[in-house]
Amino acid sequence: MQIAVIGCGWLGMPLAISLQKSGHDIVATCRSEQKAEELTKLGFDTQKYQLGDELSHDHFNKLFASKVLVLNIPVGRTTPTTENFAKHMQVLLKHAADKQIQNLIFISTTSVYGDKSGVVTEQSPTLAQTPSGRINLAVEVLAKQYFACRSTVIRPAGLVGKDRHPTHYLAGKTGLLNPDNRVNLVHQADVICAIKTVIEQDIWGQTLHLSALEHPTRAEYYTWAAGKLSLCAPKFVKGEGVALGKQIDATKSLQLLGLSLKYPSPFDMIEL
Repeated sequence: MQIAVIGCGWLGMPLAISLQKSGHDIVATCRSEQKAEELTKLGFDTQKYQLGDELSHDHFNKLFASKVLVLNIPVGRTTPTTENFAKHMQVLLKHAADKQIQNLIFISTTSVYGDKSGVVTEQSPTLAQTPSGRINLAVEVLAKQYFACRSTVIRPAGLVGKDRHPTHYLAGKTGLLNPDNRVNLVHQADVICAIKTVIEQDIWGQTLHLSALEHPTRAEYYTWAAGKLSLCAPKFVKGEGVALGKQIDATKSLQLLGLSLKYPSPFDMIEL
């Protein structure tokens, strides 16, 4: 099967490699010439693409001749305004729907739920409050508008992997707020496995959660993780000792996918 992965960065590149190892033909996009050369050496049909580029050029023909498109363009901190980002995404999705793309996976985020407290399931109402949350929610709506039951939206919790863990950012900081808020994390390997399962088992028309099953508090977890990583422990303000904030429940999504997480707890995610 030919699969297009738009956005071959920290998540997209290992996803493309994993799909290729399973026998799929990969069309991969990136923004830089250096990354394009790297992806080409891996055996991908590589195309330089940046959100907002003109899509009618012939060199994009193979990209939009794929059966499945995985849309993995993080909002990030330096993207255009919400209006421009969503506008460019709309052009991309409409073009994909008008061509030969049969199915779409959009990698969204659990920030679409905002700061609500308590258990959050796939059926919980959204309340996006950050620019990233609002942008992703707008693109989710567009994905369903153009692909309807031929698309699946995946909302991962905080992404971690061998070379990416929030403890490195928090280490040594003091006066950190929200010590009792629950931690919602998911490992890169489990996200890749879930995406592959959606594609290979034709699980479409869904909005899925991906998160570890355990949710320790921030103070408990990041203090522990800093010790494991031999980092200076972060210092939190004094809390109430009762877990607060949202708890992403991925139980139904994992059941639908038929998956058991390789990293079911954040305490499993420290890789030395």
